[in-house]
Amino acid sequence: MAWTLLGMLLWKPLAGIVLGALAWAVRRRGLPALEAGRAVTAAVAGGAVVLLAAYSVLGAMPLWVEAPRELWSAVFGARYALPLVLGLVALVALGAARPHRAPSTGASLAPRTWRTFLDARWLAALVIALVLVLVPTLAAGMASRPDEDGEYTRYVVDVGSGTLGTGIYGWHHSALPPVLLVPLGAATWWALSGIARPPLAEAEPADAANRRLRSANVARVALGGLLLHLGTIVGSLANTSRLSGTFSGGDRGWFSISTPFAALSGTLDVLSAVAACVGCALWVFTALTAVPAPSPSRPRRSAVPS
Repeated sequence: MAWTLLGMLLWKPLAGIVLGALAWAVRRRGLPALEAGRAVTAAVAGGAVVLLAAYSVLGAMPLWVEAPRELWSAVFGARYALPLVLGLVALVALGAARPHRAPSTGASLAPRTWRTFLDARWLAALVIALVLVLVPTLAAGMASRPDEDGEYTRYVVDVGSGTLGTGIYGWHHSALPPVLLVPLGAATWWALSGIARPPLAEAEPADAANRRLRSANVARVALGGLLLHLGTIVGSLANTSRLSGTFSGGDRGWFSISTPFAALSGTLDVLSAVAACVGCALWVFTALTAVPAPSPSRPRRSAVPS
């Protein structure tokens, strides 16, 4: 029973770890060696994945640990902001890592900005993920109603003179995450700017390739945080969509009530799982870029007798 429960709680992080490791194994030989912050990259990205997996296990803690309801409510409510906080910490650490090398003696007149070494596809993915986060956040907030404590955490369906309700990702839970998006975006810009602006090294092509890898790592961390956050939002909406009830209509018999988006519960479950697995995989891939690619083996020359 315990192992089954742990499997249910950990399958998304584990699937993300496998997916990220497979993607890295496929692309490993095509990646340049990471020159700056190898240990930092592995520690912050890998540590974020471990913390995320450990937090998933907290979902089963009330079965074994007695604690006030308010404490567990606060712990479970933190699941929405946790990916953004971990992503923010990782971005600051990646931005602070600087290579120690002598600059090139030749002057490079080409202007460099935070976008110089960032593939436009990463920028497009970040913008799309941001929109996908904001749309359900606003929709769920507008659909939420206050509970007995005045916090907007309830979704209510009117049934005649009564109501049928359940929890939702409302204004109460969505107050902090949008605020965290601001420092997350600022940290992304700061890290990318710190990678692009220093003078290029003597081996300019190799230095440029390394900066492209570091810029991609920054984008991977930011995008992973957004997708993991999106996964928690969509997962909450999937649970809300399952609200249903059966009531007696007197002479009219029994009738059933459900949410207007009940038919989307399966789709929302899939989207939540995909977002969580891909977000975790991006962090795993980032951590593994700290592992140097194997040097190509040289064929041995057999001695030819004279």
